[in-house]
Amino acid sequence: MPERDDGDYPVGFCRPPRHTRFRPGQSGNPRGRPKGAKNVATALEQELNARVNITENGKRRRVAKRTVIAKHLVNSAAQGDLKAMSVLFNQLRPIETQSAGPITGEPPSREEDRLVMESIKERVLRAARYDASIADGQAPAASPQNGDNETC
Repeated sequence: MPERDDGDYPVGFCRPPRHTRFRPGQSGNPRGRPKGAKNVATALEQELNARVNITENGKRRRVAKRTVIAKHLVNSAAQGDLKAMSVLFNQLRPIETQSAGPITGEPPSREEDRLVMESIKERVLRAARYDASIADGQAPAASPQNGDNETC
């Protein structure tokens, strides 16, 4: 049972006693977040952008650590490291799907493609008519499977 503070104010869950509440203008975190405090994502970004010296083909260069990591990952995958291949392919998948973009272009121009498309359209329409006749309660004349028995 909640305790009673002075008067009719109930003390309990989410109702602290009046004498322990913050006074107006008083903060619950008086010192606050220190200036310059960084979260993990910011710290990682800074470290990945830090530049290091590498020797490549006999020449010294300064490159970002993220470049070194990418080179090492690709080289490990090329040498047959299955774990590196898996990581590399997982990183490449979103990039490749983005670059593919929407499919645009002309409809199939070859005669065989046109015939295949018409055959598919005919089968879909036949199946729709069959489903509609069943929904109406009529006995269908022929099921879509009993059609001209086309094979794909």
